[in-house]
Amino acid sequence: MANIIARLTMAKLPVVVRDAIAQQRVQGKGAQPVAHANTLVPIFTNPKALTFAIVSGMVKTAWEAAKILPVPWATSIWFPFGTCLFLVLLITISTLIEEKPTIYGWIFGLFIGLLNSLVVFAAVMGISDRI
Repeated sequence: MANIIARLTMAKLPVVVRDAIAQQRVQGKGAQPVAHANTLVPIFTNPKALTFAIVSGMVKTAWEAAKILPVPWATSIWFPFGTCLFLVLLITISTLIEEKPTIYGWIFGLFIGLLNSLVVFAAVMGISDRI
C-alpha cells in the first residue's frame, strides 16, 4: 500500500551519475544526459529536499543569536524576513545561473524563489514563540 501511495504522490528526479561535461564528451557535442527508469529518485528522499529544513534552521538560529545583541532590530520580525528573502533568492539566482534559462525561465524562477522565501519565513515564524 505504501508503495502505491509513493508512486502516485511523489515526483521523481533524475539522478546524475556523471557530470554533464563528461557525458557530452562521451556522447558527442550537444547530447543531453538521459534519465533511465532505474536512475529516478523520489523527490522527498533526494538530499536536495533538505534545503528547506536547512535554510529554516539557519534563519531561526541567526535570529536567536541576533536577539542577544542590544539593538532593537534584532528582535523585530523584519530580521528573519530579510534573511529568508536574501538566502532563498541567493540560492534561486545561483541555480538559475547554472541552468541558463530563457527570460521567461528567469521570471518564473524568481517568482518561485520569492514564494519559497515566504514559505521559509512562515516556517521560521511557526517555530517561534512570538505567535
